[in-house]
This record gives sequence, C-alpha cells and structure tokens, in this order.
Amino acid sequence: MGQERAATNRLVDAVYVLSVRSFADRIAHIEAEMARHGIDFEFVFDFDANAIPDDLIESRFAPSDLKRTHQSLVLKHIETWRRCVSEGHGRVLVFEDDAVLARGFGSGLAAALDEARTLEPGWLIYLGRGNNRHVGGRGNRALLPGGELPATDALVFDVEAARRRMAWLDSHRITRPADWLMREMDAAIGVRHYWLREPLVEQGSMNGLFSSVLDEKRRGRGRWLNWLRFRWDRWWKRLRQRLG
Repeated sequence: MGQERAATNRLVDAVYVLSVRSFADRIAHIEAEMARHGIDFEFVFDFDANAIPDDLIESRFAPSDLKRTHQSLVLKHIETWRRCVSEGHGRVLVFEDDAVLARGFGSGLAAALDEARTLEPGWLIYLGRGNNRHVGGRGNRALLPGGELPATDALVFDVEAARRRMAWLDSHRITRPADWLMREMDAAIGVRHYWLREPLVEQGSMNGLFSSVLDEKRRGRGRWLNWLRFRWDRWWKRLRQRLG
C-alpha cells in the first residue's frame, strides 16, 4: 500500500473525484476504490444538477440540447481546471465516481507520468478503456498518441492544459458534453491527448456496475446487457490486438 500511495499522490499535486451529493452508492464505491489503492483525494460536489444557478447556465452555456445533468458534469470538470490554476498545481488526476481501478494502478500511472516528463506543456492523458475503444498497441511505451476522447472517467492533465482551457472559456460558451467539449476545445488550443497502451481504469456505468446517469442507450439496455457487451468487446479487442 505504501508503494501504491507513492506512485499516486506523490506523482500528482491533487486528486479530485467528481460526484453528486445524493449518489450514495457511487460515493461508497469510489471511497472504497481510493482506500484500496491508498489514494488521498477530494470530492468535487459543486454544481450538482439541482443546484446550478440560472445565471451561471446563461453565462457559461449557449442554447443547446444539453440536459442539466450534462451541464453539471461539465461544470465539475471546469472546477478541476480552475483549482489546478488557482492553487498552483502542476499535474492533476481526476476520476468520475464510477471509476474502477486496475490492480496495478499505481505502478501504471508512475510509468505514464515518467514518460510525460518528456512532453511539451499542454497535455492530457486518458487512463480508461473508452468503452473498449482504447488505442492499444505493442511495445514498451506507456503513452500512445490518443484517438478521439470517448469518455472522461479518468484523466491526468498538466497546468498548461488547464490554463489554456480557462482562457478559451473566457470567450466561448459551451454546447457540448464533457467528452466532446474536451475533444473540440483541446484540438483548438493545442492540448494534445494521449492514451495508455494498457488501460488502468474501467467505467462502472459502461461495464455494468452502475446504471448510466447520462447515456440513455446504456440505461435502456440495462446493467446485465451492458456487463455482457462490455466483456465481449474487451475480449474481442484484446484478441484483435494480439493477432494484429
């Protein structure tokens, strides 16, 4: 446990978990995950969907089909960027509350952040499987140039990425959910995305652990079908990588 803690909290300046005050099952889950890996963290409960001021919606979002739940998650992610800049953090680790961490999370994160030392400032590392659309690949490198960001369940970013995003928000209003926003905004401001050769996190709302709050299709399929589909897709993706 001591090594795991050294490989996590000592490699980043802050760890944030985005959650909702009323999500008791998810809060209990993520607290257990963080304890299992010896990770000290802070919850971000600001901007729950039922507590967002109307004037903030007006100033931050342009008219769109985004629901309050989507806007809530966007604002929680923005809060991590704001804290990163205002509190002088160099690197920040962010989880959503349904994250399921791999057994070797600490050592995997250490390898990824060791390689990140060579990157030009202004980067994001996606730690998840992306609904089994992860980049994958062979070789010894931990980091790979990323494809389109498919989810925001587990991310690491540097302070330059946070600064550029906050500057972008000064002159833009939002019409996209969190993953689309980061894809499009970061492409415009030169924040490069990287994935892991071996993912370190699964998303509980994708693998059947929880019902999805934001995705109506996954919620409609039900947790059992999501569980089965996720594991089939994961097996098939791994097989194709080995054969390729």
